[in-house]
Amino acid sequence: MLGRLLLWARRHSRRAVALALAPGLVALAFDAAIAHWAGKDFDNRLQAVPVVYGVVGFVLMTLVCIPRSRALFAWTARLVGGAGVVIGLVGTVVHLRALFEELQGQYTAGSLEGAFSVAPPLLAPLGFAGVGAVLFLLPSARLLLRLRVGSPPRVSTGSAEVIELPRDQRRAG
Repeated sequence: MLGRLLLWARRHSRRAVALALAPGLVALAFDAAIAHWAGKDFDNRLQAVPVVYGVVGFVLMTLVCIPRSRALFAWTARLVGGAGVVIGLVGTVVHLRALFEELQGQYTAGSLEGAFSVAPPLLAPLGFAGVGAVLFLLPSARLLLRLRVGSPPRVSTGSAEVIELPRDQRRAG
């Protein structure tokens, strides 16, 4: 069973990478849900966007890796990937605005420390952008991607022999 799975991953490297990234979308969505709603009021409906995106992206990427249609896989990967990049970049801007609102124009060490502890995490949305960028680039014909599954190939030393000199004849250096 494992051998067949590894053979499939070798033959369908792009789909295998997409299947490996799909659970990452759910993990990012779960993290965003906790960060946005754990112990807080649901006052901003836009906070649901990364959560919904992560779950929908996971389902879509999992479903398109099963059939053999390359066009369906490519279009879905580009759609899900592009949406992830946009959501990640917009989220970073929103988090940056919240940080500046917390700072209120005071850029001392104490105010920076306080603002970073209260404001939303500045670079967390870039996780969506990173996964999205990989998914977006995955169907590209210019991307050379080859998975080697199994034992590494043997390295031949050719016909050269290695002769080891005694310690007193070795050069330092």
